[in-house]
Amino acid sequence: MKSKHLYMCKYILASSLILISGLFSLPDAFAQSSQVDKTIQEIVVISSRKPIAKSDVVGSVSSISEAEIAARMVNGMQQLFATTPGVGVKRRSAYGRIYNEGISIRGLGGKRVNILIDGIRVADAYTGYGRDVVDVDLLKRVEILKGPSSALYGSDGLAGAVSYITKDPSDLAEFGDNYFSINTSYDEDNEQSKVSLLGARVGENFESLIQVTARELSQLELGDNAILELDPFDGEQLSVLAKIKVNLSESVDMTLTIDSQEFEGDYIFNSQAGMSYFPQVTSTSNVLGVDDGNRDRATLSLDFSNGNNLFDNGSVRFYLQETDQKQITTRSKLIFGAGRPTMVNAFRDYQFNQEIDGFSADFFKSINNDGRIHNIVYGVEIENIEIERPRIRYETNLMTGAINTFLGGEYYPNKTIPDTEIERQSFFFNDRFEVNQKTTIVFGARYDGYELTPTPDDLFYANAQSTNELYFIDDSEVSMKLGFLRDLSDQVSFYAQYAEGFRAPDFQSANLSFTNLAYYYAVGTSPGLKPEESEGLEVGFKGASENINWSLSYYDNEYTDFIDTYIKGRNQRGITLYEYGNVDEVDIKGVEFELNADISENLQASFGFSIPDGTMNGEQLVSIDPEEAILGIVWSSGDLKLSGYASFTAGSHDNLPPSCGRSGCNPLLTLSGLTTYDIFGSYQISDNLKLRFALKNITDESYWDWASVQGKSASDSNLDLFMNPGRNSSVGLKYEF
Repeated sequence: MKSKHLYMCKYILASSLILISGLFSLPDAFAQSSQVDKTIQEIVVISSRKPIAKSDVVGSVSSISEAEIAARMVNGMQQLFATTPGVGVKRRSAYGRIYNEGISIRGLGGKRVNILIDGIRVADAYTGYGRDVVDVDLLKRVEILKGPSSALYGSDGLAGAVSYITKDPSDLAEFGDNYFSINTSYDEDNEQSKVSLLGARVGENFESLIQVTARELSQLELGDNAILELDPFDGEQLSVLAKIKVNLSESVDMTLTIDSQEFEGDYIFNSQAGMSYFPQVTSTSNVLGVDDGNRDRATLSLDFSNGNNLFDNGSVRFYLQETDQKQITTRSKLIFGAGRPTMVNAFRDYQFNQEIDGFSADFFKSINNDGRIHNIVYGVEIENIEIERPRIRYETNLMTGAINTFLGGEYYPNKTIPDTEIERQSFFFNDRFEVNQKTTIVFGARYDGYELTPTPDDLFYANAQSTNELYFIDDSEVSMKLGFLRDLSDQVSFYAQYAEGFRAPDFQSANLSFTNLAYYYAVGTSPGLKPEESEGLEVGFKGASENINWSLSYYDNEYTDFIDTYIKGRNQRGITLYEYGNVDEVDIKGVEFELNADISENLQASFGFSIPDGTMNGEQLVSIDPEEAILGIVWSSGDLKLSGYASFTAGSHDNLPPSCGRSGCNPLLTLSGLTTYDIFGSYQISDNLKLRFALKNITDESYWDWASVQGKSASDSNLDLFMNPGRNSSVGLKYEF
């Protein structure tokens, strides 16, 4: 295995160096030898909470522009990050609810990745429309910070952060102008149709924007070699973005942002129909499901540009967020016992409700001390979070009318997690110190105080396992980062960075408690959990010229006190008792490369690769993606623009630990390497009308994404249900004026 990794590393590194050397050997019209003003380079915010040239960032940052989102006809999270090395998305579940299940950065996902929308931490989610999901039509930019990010963004910044940045009126219209567009598309891979309406106005002291996007979608198409079929699914998604910006004075702007996203999915669970043998022989039919959820956010921002002794400019934000989700399942059951069979209707409604109110303030100050410049960012964040997760379940005997609420060893309605209140208070400071024209030192620190207070009620104590001791948390963390950037020439720089991250125990890991008699296990509360922590080292090189920007990095991140479930023991009834604990230590290291180049006026190229490796408690870490390389070419001529992407993925790890359970241990699934090809295009039919089209997986490969099948047994009979679509197409029209 090591030889394969080594071969690929050598191949990719050699190819990259050849490509770089070739690009820099082009004529002066392409690669200028004179010093280039870095202000013309791509600007990012996520690395320091203020705009900065990407070439000046200490650390690894990737970005996705609105133009790229449109050109690749992105319709979901997996497509959004498909060309970003080191980032994966687990898209589907084979057992019913099918939607995005989480973004991972360098092998870690879930709540170990901080998710932000317009700088505000995204609310949690239970099912369906998750915390990682945003309607891509609302975005003008996506930024990904790789590596521990808690010094900037606090808890959950263990592996990195993803920042979704929504559109502004000024992005669409100039002073005194109106803008309107209608954007429609159809995607074959999940029969998704979309209509998006967008209007904007920029006046003297007033700007406004409103966008409404409606989508209808169905179950995903599977590759041609798939024998099984996904259960039928029909979904609707509605997203609304509204912004109003008012110039209160020459130095103060006020912006009100409303962001609402709703999702509803209807399921027919054919795969769950049939026989069940617990607690007695039954026949199940008419299994139906509904996911219904919304995530709403309102933000009032004040931006100040008048300088004083404390800050040059700054912003304060007040925000409210609310998430409401329901997961409803109904089924008919025919129970065979002694005497006549019994007809039963079963109903289940699992809910999740979260409300957040918060305040944040960012201030920026530049201090020039005899040519040594301190660019300082400091601020505060305060949040209050309230969480409820009630569950309703009952069965109705159609012969007698009797209602049974004691099911699977639990009384319903109940709550497996007590109502919980979380309070966060944070203070941060970041100094980008330009020692001289060639050397920059970055220092950042953040204090996070957090309290988790469970408030159990009768519904929580209705659960048989809820007599366990509850976990109250009152703790704090200090996260730091230290970076160094040195210009080796006008176009090449070297950097090194140390960064810390942490994730506080959340409401679920702290106080989840329930019993599942159908599968002979129970989960109890987990007092005494410590926060997960990470330390990351990264070194690399960056290059930037008028036509080229590239970065090559090596990282080594160590994670301690991972929170995971472990077997605490078994009771006298044979029930396996689980509990959350700090059980794992993880080490992840790797090499990443990204390059973007304007080869000529009509031709652009991009190339990137990721070579990761990781271990958990000394064994191969299952969540680590295989090595990958992505090559993109964009060509344009007049009204026609074409782009193509080749994505190479190496074979998955073949030294994985086995999957062990009550029935024994089985080898985990491994995958072979392959290359997929996608083509995208657009044609400007008229000044106002543009046609877009795409053909994905041109060679009709039958394959799986590692993020969707990692940790599954090689003998899993449902692997087909995780297969990616075969050859599929998309088409869209956009009219704007």
